[in-house]
Amino acid sequence: MDQNPREPGAADTQAFEVRVAGLVPQQVLLQLADVETSSREMRTVLICRCRDQAELHGLLARLRTFGLDVVEVRRLIAGIADEEPTGDGP
Repeated sequence: MDQNPREPGAADTQAFEVRVAGLVPQQVLLQLADVETSSREMRTVLICRCRDQAELHGLLARLRTFGLDVVEVRRLIAGIADEEPTGDGP
């Protein structure tokens, strides 16, 4: 059994893909500093890394304060988040 504690950082986070209806305004994207973005089929795809569900729910609450309509949230498998997004960024 491994008794070494995990190092803090990226290994302690999970990547999530959050799809938002419509295009997110540039001024809103600037306020979402650590979020990667791409646009697909009149939706904006946000890739974020969260330490836990509380941090994810905090991000979702922020998106609601901007009046954005979240249509899908899914956890990404390790490695996929490093390849995404494939579209245009900010």
